Amino acid sequence: MRPKKTAPSRLGVGLYSIPEAARIVGAPIGRIRTWISPREALIARFSDPTERTVSFLELMELHFVKMFRSEGVSLQTIRRAACAASRKFQADYPFAVRTFDTDGRTIFATLIRDESDEAVIEAVIEDLKRGQYVFKEILHPFFRKLEYHGTEEVIRYWPLEPKGRIVLDPQRHFGKPIDAKTGVPTRPLYEAVKAGEEFAVVAEWFDVPLELVTSAVKFEESLAA
Repeated sequence: MRPKKTAPSRLGVGLYSIPEAARIVGAPIGRIRTWISPREALIARFSDPTERTVSFLELMELHFVKMFRSEGVSLQTIRRAACAASRKFQADYPFAVRTFDTDGRTIFATLIRDESDEAVIEAVIEDLKRGQYVFKEILHPFFRKLEYHGTEEVIRYWPLEPKGRIVLDPQRHFGKPIDAKTGVPTRPLYEAVKAGEEFAVVAEWFDVPLELVTSAVKFEESLAA
């Protein structure tokens, strides 16, 4: 009798439902499901490809996919760039490694040089150039919000500002958005304010600084927008 396979541990890798991932990334739920599907093969899956949750690193990859797609880069080009970057950086999650910040733009330049299909070369090269543009103009502010372990993968995401109050850390609270200092999740603070309570009252209820309530509301409203 074969030993039963055990699922990889979720401890320390983050845990987000598809609706949670969609809310944090800022993309429709259906689109997130498409991007993580085996059929599209855009990002590596931490566990079973049919898993209805995503890890922290998968969430980071989805952020990059969303930014490229928002600027019109095709899924085919994103997939090609991800494959090329995975080989170059020897990483399962190539968009989520520090070297993508410094070398990622060259991925698109390399793909442009390698393109040889004359029937589609003009359209493909324009798409690859869009990818270069996104990398140069859109991604750099996002990179400043990522904290890496040396030259390796992202370990924390600071959505409002680098080393600010709000952080997504897979080692804490399953990667949900929390206050970096107290560990209090942002969602209940926001919901209390949304229900009509004064900021100062909410701060007193949760025994947290008023600054945190302000940051939590700012963060949650940015997701709603």
